[in-house]
Amino acid sequence: MLQEDQVGILVNDDLRRSAAHVFVADVENPVLDDEDAHHLSRVLRLRAGQKVSVSDGRGAWRVCEWRGEQLVPVGDINVEQQAAVALTVALCPVKGDRTDWAVEKLVEVGIDRIIVLAPVERSVVRWDPTKAAANIERYRRIARAAASQSRRVFLPVVEGPVNLSVVLSGDKVAVAEPGGTGDLAAVTTVVVGPEGGFAPDEVSTARTAVDLGPTVLRADTAAVVAGTLMVAHSRR
Repeated sequence: MLQEDQVGILVNDDLRRSAAHVFVADVENPVLDDEDAHHLSRVLRLRAGQKVSVSDGRGAWRVCEWRGEQLVPVGDINVEQQAAVALTVALCPVKGDRTDWAVEKLVEVGIDRIIVLAPVERSVVRWDPTKAAANIERYRRIARAAASQSRRVFLPVVEGPVNLSVVLSGDKVAVAEPGGTGDLAAVTTVVVGPEGGFAPDEVSTARTAVDLGPTVLRADTAAVVAGTLMVAHSRR
């Protein structure tokens, strides 16, 4: 049976009730990597017989039992259909660990794709290529952990750094701006600026702007609000 969570994403009861959810290369023969094996046995301290759901990150999943620090399949393989459109949030990295938090929450609320923007005029955070690659890889690990926690069967995509102009050239893209009159139900990508917002000329090519509410939001909070609203509109 499927149940609907707060933002309208359907989650199977078996997934919801599992003691843990992990991603494996092959659901036919699920093998844990060292990190997941340590987490299940030493952190969660699973007991023999507890249910663990596994997914290949591409929609296939099944239920297993935890036996002797191994996974033994006990359920049939299920294959979910991916949504026709990937909901995307593009954001500028911000100071401290707030971008980590934003990535985690965007995955939890159901965003399919996260784009980390290359520095814009008012960006505070600016990375050299080596640090950029390392941070993007860290965001992917955070997204994977969040997808496990929220029982997702499709791994979200994290990519970047991507130039703002490239993102704005896509279809159904909106910039988050106070006073924007665009319809969130009509867009599939929302672009959120850095701490100081975008310079006017940077977003002059944007076809649509959307408003995220009456209050002034931190950049990382704005990204999560944008993602949550977009997911909620898409499930109506």
